[in-house]
Amino acid sequence: MSPDTTGIRALRPDEAPLFVELRREALAEAPLAFAASPEDDRGLSAEFMRESLSDPDSAAVLGAFEGDRLVGIAGVGRLSKRKQRHRAIVWGMYVSPPARGRGLGLDLLQAAVNRARSWTGVLQVQLSVTDAAPEARRLYERAGFREWGVEPRSLGEEGQFVTERHLVLDLD
Repeated sequence: MSPDTTGIRALRPDEAPLFVELRREALAEAPLAFAASPEDDRGLSAEFMRESLSDPDSAAVLGAFEGDRLVGIAGVGRLSKRKQRHRAIVWGMYVSPPARGRGLGLDLLQAAVNRARSWTGVLQVQLSVTDAAPEARRLYERAGFREWGVEPRSLGEEGQFVTERHLVLDLD
């Protein structure tokens, strides 16, 4: 993987269709790793995502590109309520299977954390991971996130249930 063919950057509003395509893959590939499903995910609407990608002061989707192909995504957003603006949430992190094993997940996570750090007053970054994604949990823990809560049977699909673990990274 050469640095000139792979890069991580914030997606632009006009790249919403790229996000939607990879998000659809993520939901199909790992249905119990995400709270959303294809039937109810607002992220599968290019219009919704175009609007979401238009506010870099409180939200971003970081994309990992190989050439012009989007192979990984990680969303990050600052909570909007006055008493919660010290927190940011990482959501929807996914790397396409052919692109795994090259460090893109860690690069995406670091880019999301760095974006949260750039927002004045953000003191912590939170995320959730289900037991259906043990590799992701190990990645988050290696990056310094620590578990603060467990939600048994948080998600269910076709009679299968998974526990969701809530993690936090202190920035101060």
